[in-house]
Amino acid sequence: MKPYLSTQMSNAFIAFQEGWKVLRREGLGQIQFWFIALAIRIFAGFTALFFCKGIDALQSFLYGTDDVQTLHSFAESLPWYWILIIPAIGGLLVGRILHKFTLDARARSVADVIEGAAMKEGRVETRAGLASAFASFITLSSGGSAGREGPRCSPCCCHFHKSQPLYSC
Repeated sequence: MKPYLSTQMSNAFIAFQEGWKVLRREGLGQIQFWFIALAIRIFAGFTALFFCKGIDALQSFLYGTDDVQTLHSFAESLPWYWILIIPAIGGLLVGRILHKFTLDARARSVADVIEGAAMKEGRVETRAGLASAFASFITLSSGGSAGREGPRCSPCCCHFHKSQPLYSC
């Protein structure tokens, strides 16, 4: 059984290598393009899912509650200084992240992604986009106010921007 399995794995790997060479040499066909688009959408969906679940997990950790849906009720029992300190520390962390990883110390948004696609030949700032996503993650988890769309969009666009040469797009 073991030699048969290793032979099949070897054959599959060789077929993958040959297919990859053809794909790189001839470019994308219509079907291949649609499969790549599907893979990117699946990646984007899981990114959004993990972003939301991560916010819930960090809120649970920071505020000490198991159910973040009842956080507003649970906050009544917290000492007043926790309600003041947690968002303040979150804001300090966000300021430090944006100051260190972005040139203009501001968070990137969906508008920046659209601008990069339209005016910069599909180029997005990877470092600034990921820093903005992480900063928004901390902002939302610590009780600050920010939109969830930009941080969901930025990592996906950065991933596609970095993987674009692989697909000859």
